[in-house]
Amino acid sequence: MHRLQVTKFWLTLYTILIIGFLIYLPIVLLIVFSFNDSKVMSLPWNGFTLRWYKIAFQRQDLLEALFNSLWVAVVVTIVSLILGTMAAQAMTRYRYRGRSIFTGYIAIPLVMPWLLLGIALLLFFNFVGIPLSLFTVILSHISFDVPLVAVIVAARLYQVDPSLEEAARDLGAGPIAAFRLVTLPIIAPALIAAAIFAFSWSFDAFVITHFVIGFDVTFPIWVWSALKFAKNRPIINAISSLIIVVEIFVIYLAERLRRGNDQAALF
Repeated sequence: MHRLQVTKFWLTLYTILIIGFLIYLPIVLLIVFSFNDSKVMSLPWNGFTLRWYKIAFQRQDLLEALFNSLWVAVVVTIVSLILGTMAAQAMTRYRYRGRSIFTGYIAIPLVMPWLLLGIALLLFFNFVGIPLSLFTVILSHISFDVPLVAVIVAARLYQVDPSLEEAARDLGAGPIAAFRLVTLPIIAPALIAAAIFAFSWSFDAFVITHFVIGFDVTFPIWVWSALKFAKNRPIINAISSLIIVVEIFVIYLAERLRRGNDQAALF
């Protein structure tokens, strides 16, 4: 028994060290070197500075790319939440012929390599004659964000007793009112998680966006082109650090909302 506990301890420590080294250490280094008064990410430390952040907010091309990514991600997230929740309802609440085929159809974009999906979308837009722009980027991001939302929400819906909605219907509520008053508060944590993932996937998407964006620029596309020049790397460190801080803050707020929702459900 003692040997088993020792083995579990060392395996846990090994896992923590590996995850910390491969995932969190690069993030920490990125933030630390964003304050380094040097264009090169190397030691020794050349001094503390905020000028890279100042330069980042003075770059109009960077701000335009960042705005494009934020606008696209917001639109994609809203549309994906609506369509994904409807798809999750169809996957969990109804019995019909072809339900398993529909579920598999929803899951295809999640397992398909994004390189192939980007090429397929590019060929599709060329075939139907839609010019490449931010509009095609939005359509493309919806194609892989809707399945993501559907899977997350469906996992929550499987845990919800359908008799709760049936009871609301028996008391006179319509289908929309029963969903809004009964089901929606229960699946709210899943919707929050789905929104965070959908927004992140859309904001960070590079491979698919690279194929379907045309002459517009989003933040990942800007970073990819800016990395070719060494003078842009400290600026990338600075703006990336700000994005990481904002994402951590959003996750913190989402967790607070989830806990508040869970406590309210207990009462």
